[in-house]
Amino acid sequence: MLMQIRERASGIVAYIIVILISIPFALWGIQEYLGGGSDQIVAEVGDTEITKRVFDNQVQEQRRQLRSILGQSFDALYQDEALLKQSVLDNLVENSLVNGETLAAGYKISDTQLFERIRSVPQFQVDGKFDQTRYDQLLASQGRSKVEFEEQLRQEERVNQYQRSVVFSGFLPGEDKTQFASLKNQKRQFDYFFIQVNADPEKVSSADIEAYYESRKEEFKTPAKVKLEYIELLQQDIADAMEFNEEEIKTAYEDDPDRYRTAELREASHILIKLADHDGEQEVAQAFEKAQEAAKQIKEGKSFAEVAKEFSDDSVSAGKGGNLGFLSRTDIDNPEFMNKLFSMQPNQISEPLRTKIGVQIIRLNEITPSKLRPLAEVRNKVANELRSREAEKEFVKRAERLQDLSYENEDNLDVVAENLGTNVETTDWVVTVTGEGVTSFQKVITAAFSDEVLNKRYNSELLELADGHVAVVRVNEFQDAEIQSLEEVAATIKSTLAQKTAIEQAAEEGKSLIAKLKNVPREFTALTAEKGYSVESSGELLRDDQSVPPQLMSHVFSMPTPKDSQPVVDGLPLSDGRYAVIRLNRVDAPDAAVEQAEWISMQGKYGRREMSAMIKALRETGDVRINTENM
Repeated sequence: MLMQIRERASGIVAYIIVILISIPFALWGIQEYLGGGSDQIVAEVGDTEITKRVFDNQVQEQRRQLRSILGQSFDALYQDEALLKQSVLDNLVENSLVNGETLAAGYKISDTQLFERIRSVPQFQVDGKFDQTRYDQLLASQGRSKVEFEEQLRQEERVNQYQRSVVFSGFLPGEDKTQFASLKNQKRQFDYFFIQVNADPEKVSSADIEAYYESRKEEFKTPAKVKLEYIELLQQDIADAMEFNEEEIKTAYEDDPDRYRTAELREASHILIKLADHDGEQEVAQAFEKAQEAAKQIKEGKSFAEVAKEFSDDSVSAGKGGNLGFLSRTDIDNPEFMNKLFSMQPNQISEPLRTKIGVQIIRLNEITPSKLRPLAEVRNKVANELRSREAEKEFVKRAERLQDLSYENEDNLDVVAENLGTNVETTDWVVTVTGEGVTSFQKVITAAFSDEVLNKRYNSELLELADGHVAVVRVNEFQDAEIQSLEEVAATIKSTLAQKTAIEQAAEEGKSLIAKLKNVPREFTALTAEKGYSVESSGELLRDDQSVPPQLMSHVFSMPTPKDSQPVVDGLPLSDGRYAVIRLNRVDAPDAAVEQAEWISMQGKYGRREMSAMIKALRETGDVRINTENM
C-alpha cells in the first residue's frame, strides 16, 4: 500500500498521509495494525478461505520444526522451497476438508473437554498448574481473542476425534494375521556379487561434453541472487537492555497487588454417589435417596468421616474420611461442586448436591485465606513482568518509527539507522529460497524479490517476522540468473558422463552374466570366478536384516520362490553405481505366531491407511480451489 502511495504523492501530501496512517498504528499497536486489512487467499475449501497470512505462518513454523529435527540435513532435503510450501498447503487443505466433514457429521467438543485441553498446555501453567492470568496475557500478547483461540482448539479436537474414529475402526481379518506371520518370519538364503566399473573421465571426448552441455543448458543456470541491507527490531533485545530501580519495581507491585496474591484454599471433604453420563432419572433418584440417607445419619450425630467410609463411591478419599485436602478454585473441573464449596462457611455441611460426577455432600473443614506475597518474595516476577510490559510499549514505538523513517527515506537505510540509533546489517548472497538469520523468514525473501524492492530499489514495508520481531530490508546488490559457460561446467559434465558410462557398462556386464546363469544356476560360483568376482553367501536372513544393503535385500524378498530346488537368478542396479547379481537358493516360511501388541500395531497402520484413503476421497470430491500465484 505504501509503495503505491509513494508513487502518487509527494511533498506535504505524502507527510499528511503518513500522519493519518500513524493514528490507528499508535492506538491499536503494531500487531493489530499489521494484522488488519484484507489478505490474499491462497486456497478455498468450500466456504473456508486459507489466507496468505495463515499459510506463511504455517510455512515458517514447519520450517522451524524441521530445522530443529533435521539440523543441517534440512537444506539438502528442502533445497526447493516449493516442496515445503506444497506440503504445508496440502496439510491446511486436508485439515479444512476433515473439519468440514466433522461438522457435517455432528462431531462436538464439550466445554469440559475444551477446558481440560487448555489446562494441559504448559505455556498456560504456573508452577505446574493452569493460571488464568497467564492464559489471558499470552493470548493478549498475540493479539488473539479467547473466542478465536478456543474455536481453533475445538476444531483441532474435532479433527483428532474424527481421525481416531477412522483409524481405530480399521481391522484385518484373521487369515491376514496368519499370512502376516508367515511373511514376517520368512527367511531367504542367497548368494550375490557386485559388478563395478571404474569411471574414466579421460575417455570422455570434448564433443560429448559439448553435446551434453548444449542439450541441457538450463540445468547449468545459476539462480538470481541478492545481497540485502536490513534493520531489524527485536522486542527481546529491548527487554534485555532494560533495568529498573527499586522504586519502579515497588510501584509496579503496588499498582496491581492482586497479581501477587496466593490463591484462597479450602480444605474439603465429600461423600460421592457416582453417576454415569448415560444414567437416567431413575438412577439419579436412587443416588439422591442414598445421599439423603447419608445426610440423615450425619444429622443424627454420626461423624462425617464414618459416613463417608460407609457411603462414598470415591474409594481414595473414603479411606481418609472423605478428605480431599486443600483446593483452590481451579483445582477441580466440577463447577457445581466448586461454586458450592466457595460459598460455604467452615464446618458447614451441604445438602446433597447434583454435580457433573454424581450426587455429592460437601463439608468445608477449613479456609486458608488469600494473602499478598511480600515484594521480596516476588521481586523477580514483578521485575520481569514490568520489563515485558515496558519492552512491548517501547518496541511498538520503535517499530512505528522504523516504519515512518523507512518510508520517508525510501532509497536508503543509513538515515533510518542514524535516527533510530542502530546499525544497518548486511547479508551474504541470498537466492529465492530461505537462508539463515533474517533471511530464514520467507517474508524477507518474498519482499527482496518483489518489484518494489528488487527493481525499483525501494525499502520494503515493515515486515512482521514473528511476535516482537520486525524488519525493513532493501537490495544492496543484485545478480540475475545466468547460464554458466561451458568452461565453468566442463569438469562436472566430464565426471557425470564418465560415471554414466561406467554404470551402463556394469549393468551390461551384469545382464550378460545373468542370461548365462539362468541356464546353469548351479554353476554360479564357478562361472563368476572366471570373471574374478567375489561371491558372498548369506545365511538364512529375515527381511529386516541389515547385514546386506537394504536395496539388495528388498529385491531379494521380491524375487519368486525357487521351484523344484532350482535356484532363481536375477540382478539390479544399485544407487551407488554398482550392479548386483543374485542367486536365490531357498525360501523358508515357518509357522509362527504374531505378538498381540505387534498385531495391534499392524491394524493401526491399516487404520491410518484407511484415513489416508478417506482424505484422498475428500480431496477428490471436495470443492478445493488453489490460487498458486498467492503462494
